[in-house]
Amino acid sequence: MEKILADHGSVSKKIYSRLIFLYPPSFLRKHGAEMLQNFEDLEHDVGSRRFLWAFIISDLIKSLFHEYMEYLKNHPWVSFAIVIVVILGALFTWQVFFLQKAHSTFENYAAFRGCSEITSRTDTDGTCVTGSGQSIKIVKFDNRWFLDGDLPVCAIGFGSTCLINWP
Repeated sequence: MEKILADHGSVSKKIYSRLIFLYPPSFLRKHGAEMLQNFEDLEHDVGSRRFLWAFIISDLIKSLFHEYMEYLKNHPWVSFAIVIVVILGALFTWQVFFLQKAHSTFENYAAFRGCSEITSRTDTDGTCVTGSGQSIKIVKFDNRWFLDGDLPVCAIGFGSTCLINWP
């Protein structure tokens, strides 16, 4: 395979030779040289580059999907790992959106903290009483609302600029 890639050919062949590395390694070892030869033949026989690449991209999408489905069928632990990663990603995304909404307004944050009664409120802070009778102070920091004393810290900074606050 490396010898074939070392051959000088058209720019299209060089691009295609990089694209086929998207296939699973076992498939590429078995069919890589044949795929490159078929591409060269097709490139020579087809007059239009637009048609050539439309066909190649369409075929690439279909065959990559098919090959990875075969790969996953033969490697159940990989399938399990992918499902776990997708579930964790979905939970993380939901949590981020939920927290963004909670911190967006005083009322949302008071509800998030379980406040049953708002006792005072200004543009920058307020207090409320939770269902258990505890009085808490909520403050505005960087256009978001937080429990007083629980302000975010700079997780990633660049000089004196904070790029990412946590939480």
